[in-house]
Amino acid sequence: MELPDTLTLINPAIRAQKAYHLERREVAIKLNQNENPYDWPRPIKEEIARFCVERPWNRYPPFVPEELKVLLGGYAGVSPDCIIVGNGSNEMLLVLMLAVAKKGEPIILCQPTFTVYHLFAEGVGAGSETVYLDEKFRFNLPSILAAIERRPQAPILLCSPNNPTGCVLDEASIRKIVETHRGFVILDQAYVEFGGFSAVQLVAQYPNVVVTRTFSKAFAGAGLRIGYMIGSPPVISEINKIKPPYNINFFTEHVARMALRHRAELTAGIRTIIEQRGACIRFLSTLPLDVYPSAANFILIRTNRKQELFNALLADGILVRDVSAYPMLENCLRISVGAPEENRLLRQSMERFFNR
Repeated sequence: MELPDTLTLINPAIRAQKAYHLERREVAIKLNQNENPYDWPRPIKEEIARFCVERPWNRYPPFVPEELKVLLGGYAGVSPDCIIVGNGSNEMLLVLMLAVAKKGEPIILCQPTFTVYHLFAEGVGAGSETVYLDEKFRFNLPSILAAIERRPQAPILLCSPNNPTGCVLDEASIRKIVETHRGFVILDQAYVEFGGFSAVQLVAQYPNVVVTRTFSKAFAGAGLRIGYMIGSPPVISEINKIKPPYNINFFTEHVARMALRHRAELTAGIRTIIEQRGACIRFLSTLPLDVYPSAANFILIRTNRKQELFNALLADGILVRDVSAYPMLENCLRISVGAPEENRLLRQSMERFFNR
């Protein structure tokens, strides 16, 4: 069979999508993926390495990672039966789509937002209906409420703090959405440790709320791929049916437990990142560009010299993210908040660019 004929057998909705792609570049200062700039201490890594050497590799991990769920419940403030653990929060979002989406019934998304949501929605055959942020990249609550009035049982997926804009839904807005909507309200809160209202506390009150979170950002575990979702126990019990068995390996499960046991040490950098975010926003606001408020570990800017600035930073060994292909984000760059020295070099590079 020829390859073109084979490709016609692939889901047409998948073939119609652009792949989520990130070009690999080797640079000294990497500010393009919203990573936490602080690595784990070596003694914790060595303790994990000893466990991996001693643990039999020919045996499956626990079918249900009960100890990890207990620790996660203590961290998030929920009971263990409210939690599913996964291979990054992206897997949790895909599992949620498989569980709650229906073919031909669009999922409500607020654009611009994380590209993967749309890809997942198309992949499961649901598609998506777009509600746009306002002109200042804030959530447009009236438009959201209008969308859920049109589609009262459709899942709505909201990222707060939102990637790539950094905007948030406050508690009153989230409660208004949840109390109005009869469908599932999925809140991706990968960045919530850096700012914004944590919706986890709503799970006990509203059974249609499901929250996804990650170890990638606040816990500096982007390379580990650990995520989880939180929902009411009856909902979690049903979603568990579609979750792949043994979806996290023994290494991931152990590292997640270690992260929670050492959470004070691993999350100590959050305060510095928040302080650095404020300092970066104040600096960027002195330059001839638009700077948008952020409750995450990144900052969105807009300049009509976007490509020149991107290339100048790259020439200085600093990589930021070009997000200008997103809806509404023409001429926009997203800059992750780095360590203080990285941010100092970023400022120097940008000053040179705008003063030359």
